[in-house]
Amino acid sequence: MSDTAAAERMADRLRAVVFDEDEAFARQRSRFRLTREFLRRTALWSQALGVEDQWPFVDLAAVLDPGSEVDPTLVEKLQLDTSSAESFPVPPAMALAIVRWAGLGGLPRQRFPELDDPYEPLVALFERGGAYTVGGRQIELGYGTYPIRTLAERAALEPVPIDGASLDALDGERS
Repeated sequence: MSDTAAAERMADRLRAVVFDEDEAFARQRSRFRLTREFLRRTALWSQALGVEDQWPFVDLAAVLDPGSEVDPTLVEKLQLDTSSAESFPVPPAMALAIVRWAGLGGLPRQRFPELDDPYEPLVALFERGGAYTVGGRQIELGYGTYPIRTLAERAALEPVPIDGASLDALDGERS
């Protein structure tokens, strides 16, 4: 792992995630947007790295840099085991993939400058109310489901803004 500080910062962000049903409901529009953007970005990365068959929940860092590892103290800090599922709403395999990605530092940007961080939308989704589950080719966000569809469909989408102000404005809109 080349950027230990970045990996530690990401681990801290993930550890701070709390499942909050009310917050997830209040932010359902932004969480849908973040899910869409996560699927789009990981589709593009999966294509670029030739791992389309592993999409959408792929450990992209392990593909980009097979020698990358997560410091065991960070794994311990995140309590990445099945017993942490209730207190830690981030799926352990995704937490590990996200922290490993952060640990790559600038390597992804150097190799693929045209691609955005694949996991930032997912981290922001967690920070806006917590967990998700997957079933039947859909991502369940608590108060609605988002279809995964195909990699080609998601890769063809245009990017959407996921900055805090845009997401807050989206959540403030009325139906």
